[in-house]
Amino acid sequence: MNHTECRTLILQRLQARDKQSAQFDRIIRSYQSLADSMRHLMTRQKFSSRSVRKSQSSLPQESSLEHEEQIAALESKYEEICLQKGVNDQQLIETTNRLLNVEKELKNTQIERDKALEMIEKLKKDLTRTKEEMEQLKSDNRTLFDEHIALQAAYSAVEAKYSQADKERAELINRMKELKEREITLVNEMNEREQQLNLQKLQCDLAEASKPNPVLDAKLLAADEKGVADVSDSAFAQERFQSFGDIIPERCGIKFECNEIGDVNDVKFHPNGRFFSLQELIKRLKCGNQEMIIVLEFTGAVQGLTRIDIHLESGHLLGSSNDCAVRLWSIDDQRMRVAFTGHTDKVTSAKFMSDGRQVASGSNDRTIKIWDTITNRCQKTFFPGSTICDLVTNDHYGAPLISAHFDKKIRFWDTRAPGDSPTNLVKFDAKMTSLCLTSDFMYLLCSSRDETLTLLDLRTNDALHIYSAEQYRTSSDYSRAAVISPGDSYVAAGSADGHIFIWSLHSTRLEKILFRGGHENIPVLSLAWHPAGHVLISGDKRKTVCLWK
Repeated sequence: MNHTECRTLILQRLQARDKQSAQFDRIIRSYQSLADSMRHLMTRQKFSSRSVRKSQSSLPQESSLEHEEQIAALESKYEEICLQKGVNDQQLIETTNRLLNVEKELKNTQIERDKALEMIEKLKKDLTRTKEEMEQLKSDNRTLFDEHIALQAAYSAVEAKYSQADKERAELINRMKELKEREITLVNEMNEREQQLNLQKLQCDLAEASKPNPVLDAKLLAADEKGVADVSDSAFAQERFQSFGDIIPERCGIKFECNEIGDVNDVKFHPNGRFFSLQELIKRLKCGNQEMIIVLEFTGAVQGLTRIDIHLESGHLLGSSNDCAVRLWSIDDQRMRVAFTGHTDKVTSAKFMSDGRQVASGSNDRTIKIWDTITNRCQKTFFPGSTICDLVTNDHYGAPLISAHFDKKIRFWDTRAPGDSPTNLVKFDAKMTSLCLTSDFMYLLCSSRDETLTLLDLRTNDALHIYSAEQYRTSSDYSRAAVISPGDSYVAAGSADGHIFIWSLHSTRLEKILFRGGHENIPVLSLAWHPAGHVLISGDKRKTVCLWK
C-alpha cells in the first residue's frame, strides 16, 4: 500500500468515526452548557449571600424575609440543577460506554471488512483464473470433440479396411496352406530323388570299400559295412553304440568344411554312434578308412538352423531355425513331417520331451512354446520375459523343462502345471549361453559369459563345481560348445581362440587342451562327444568341422 492510499484510508476512517459520534455532540454540548450555567449560578449565589449578609445589618426586617425567600428559591433551583446534572452525568457515562462499545464494534467491523475485502480480492482472482480455465477447457473440449469426430471417421475407414484385410487374410491363409502342402510335396519329391542319387553313390562307395584292405581290422570293417547296409532301414534308429569308457582325445583326426552357411551352430551324434548331425546335413563316419560319406540330407529350412536334436525311439530329427520356425524330419526317409510356426523371432533352441510326443522351443521373442507332434499344435506358451539361450528336458530331477536366459537366470518349468510361472529360478553372475545334462540327469552344466562353467546339482540347485582356465574364453552369446562326456568323467568346452579345454568333472582339474591341426584361432561354436566317449566333434565360425580322437 503506497502513501496516498494510506492517507485516504486514514481520512475515511476519521470521517466514519465523526459520523458515528455526531449523534452524541448535542448531549455533550447540553451538558457543557448546564455545567457553565451551574457554575455561573453558584458564583452568583455566593456573591448574593455575601451581599445579603452585609445588607442584613442595614436593611429592615421586612426585606430580610424577602431575601430568605429568594435564597430558598435559589436553593430549590440549585437542587433541581444538581439533579439534572446527575442525570446528565449518568447519561454521559452511559453514552461514553456505548461510544466505547460502538468504537470496539467499529474496529471489529473494520477488521472483518478488511478480511472480507482481501477475500473478495482473492475470490476475484480465483474467479478470473476459473474463467480462464473454463475458457481453456471449452477450447480443449471443442478440440477433443473435433478430434473425436475425425477419429470416428478414421475408425470407420480403418474398420472397413480391416474387414477387407480380414477377408484377404483368410484367403491368403488358405492359399498359404495350399502352397505349404505343395511345398512339402515338392520337398518330399526332391528328397526322394536325392535319396536315390545318394543310394546310387552309396552303392558305388560300398563297392569301392569292399576291396580288401590289410590295414583295417576285419571286425571293424564288417561292422562298418553292416552299418552302411542298414542306412535305408529304420532299425538303425533303435540301435545304440556300446560305450567303453570316456577317453580324452589326443589329436585332430579329420577336418573338413561342412556347408556354405559359415557358422556351424550345432553338432550332434546319433545315439548309435555311426552318424552325426551338422546343421542341415547328417553325415556318417566310416571308421575303417576314415572316409566321410554323405548319407542323408534334410531340406526345407529357409534360413540356417540354430539347434538340432534327435529322438531315438521315434526316429525323428528336430531343428530350430532363424526363420522363426521349428521343423521335424523323419530320419528314415528324410521327409519333413511338420513345421511349427508361431514364434515372432528366430528360434534359438528346440528339444524333444522325454516321450517324443512333445517339443519345446525357445526364441528371441522371449517365449517358450510346447508343441504337440501328434496334433501339430502349440499346447502351451510360457512368458519368461527374457531371451532364451538354450533348453534342456529332464523328467528325473528339478523340472521337465529347464531354460537358460540372457538375464543371467536359469528357470525351471513344469509343463504339466496349469500356471505359466517357473517353479524355480537360479541367479548367476553373467548371462547364460548353453546347458548340458549328465547321463544320470542329476547335474546340469551351465556355460556363461564370465568365462566359466558351473556344475549345478539339480537336487539342491546349488553350484557343485566351477570350471575355468586362464586362456579359456566363451566363444559367443549363442555358442553350444560346453558338453559332458557320456560316462560323466570329463567336461569339454570350446574357446574363442579355437582351443578345446577338457576338465575332470569331479576334481575340476584341467586335463588337456586340444588345438594342434584344429580350428586355428577361429571361435568354436559347437561341440559333441561320441556316445562311446572316445571321439569329440567340434564346429567353428567358418564352416569347419574337426573330429578329435
